[in-house]
Amino acid sequence: MNILLVNPPIPNKFLIYDYCDEAGRKAIARRVLVGPPLALNEIAGMLGDENVVIIDQKAEMDANPDYDYIEELIKEIKIFKPEIIGFTCLTAQYNCVLKLMETVKKVDKNILTVLGGIHPTSCPEDFVGSKADIISVGLGKHSFYHIVKELKSKGQNADFKRIPGLAINTGSSLQYTRLLSEVGFKEFKENFLLDEVLPNRSLTDKYNYTIPHIKRTIHYISTSQGCTHKCNFCYLWKMTNGYYFHRDVESIIKELKQMDPYYLIRFCDANTFGDIRKAKELFTRIIEEGLNNNHAFMGDVRTDTVVKHPEIMELAAKAGLKVTVCGLEATSDEELQKYGKDSSIDTIKDALKVLNEVGIFVNGNYIIRPDYDESDFERVGQFIEENPIYNSALTILTPFPGTEQWDELKDQIIIKDYEYYNLTNSVLKTKLPEDVFYKKIAEVYKISEKSGRDFMAKYGSKDSKSV
Repeated sequence: MNILLVNPPIPNKFLIYDYCDEAGRKAIARRVLVGPPLALNEIAGMLGDENVVIIDQKAEMDANPDYDYIEELIKEIKIFKPEIIGFTCLTAQYNCVLKLMETVKKVDKNILTVLGGIHPTSCPEDFVGSKADIISVGLGKHSFYHIVKELKSKGQNADFKRIPGLAINTGSSLQYTRLLSEVGFKEFKENFLLDEVLPNRSLTDKYNYTIPHIKRTIHYISTSQGCTHKCNFCYLWKMTNGYYFHRDVESIIKELKQMDPYYLIRFCDANTFGDIRKAKELFTRIIEEGLNNNHAFMGDVRTDTVVKHPEIMELAAKAGLKVTVCGLEATSDEELQKYGKDSSIDTIKDALKVLNEVGIFVNGNYIIRPDYDESDFERVGQFIEENPIYNSALTILTPFPGTEQWDELKDQIIIKDYEYYNLTNSVLKTKLPEDVFYKKIAEVYKISEKSGRDFMAKYGSKDSKSV
């Protein structure tokens, strides 16, 4: 069976570009994410001997802004003649996905269109009346495998109603099968994680996933699913019904041994250190197997975990963890509480000091609120100056559909076009005039650049380019 998997483009909608200078643009450009659509690699790995092709249209458009994603899909359909096309979808990809699915049905109405990812899971009702035949709600490996199996055995008589985790589009409504939210911890772990099935990374090796400033390749690996916390601006934890699952360490080691072509390996988890015992075991095994000799690693960690377990951070550094992403979010305790963060500013400061001193470069994210005034921007800038790290990134508070924050703020939203939901635009009305708001962000980005240089002067090493 011919199966086409598509990662749609993400439109480059950046309102800040209207107000900042070239230096500000260069600083903001560092936010561009480089890496493969691991979820599609994982689904391809589930499909065994089926004939699978992956198109990463995001990568294509990042490399060539003139890339015509509609025409290229039409060409691929005519050449490959797929029976199923699966799309993954973030909120910012929503409009592109709708257009792509309409294109599929215009070319061949008999092609089965299957949609999955974070936005369809959080907001399946957004796709009522779309050209999506089936929507996967939650983790999709199990569901997609059984969709393929059902279609292959029964063709046009296929009945997908017995496959859990689906919303079947009737045209005017969605018909839900058994919801994964009804599945208990034990059953979810045994039947829906499917960690023993390794991703098929060869299908995306044709793309140039290279980190520009170090000119080294990157790929992703999942060491856990879900999250240990439920921050109100996030919906990743909803993908697993609020459960947190850490993979068997030996299965992770087995997968890492097959990733020799990739230098930088990104643990794409909500919290790589969510199970501290497992994290210790993983990094110990990486050292024992010598995997840190050929790879650098990147992961995510909470600042309170760093402060509680500095010895594990030191172990991770020895195992090759070069960069960690920390959701710092705020520069005041009051603001941290608004996000449901169980942390404090003192904890953040202490954590940054620990990570800097053990040699792990921190990519820290601060949230910029639309209701900031000039004093708030000054506070953030001063905090970044006084607490230098490898990279201080700014994300504008964006209430994503399906989150608690969306429920709280949706009546205040003034930009409803999902293409702007990329964390660089204020979809809420700003307290400051819009031009002043974005110019202030650009100013803080310049402070961030200087702070990064200060960090490198103090903590950088001769081989720092290797990360």
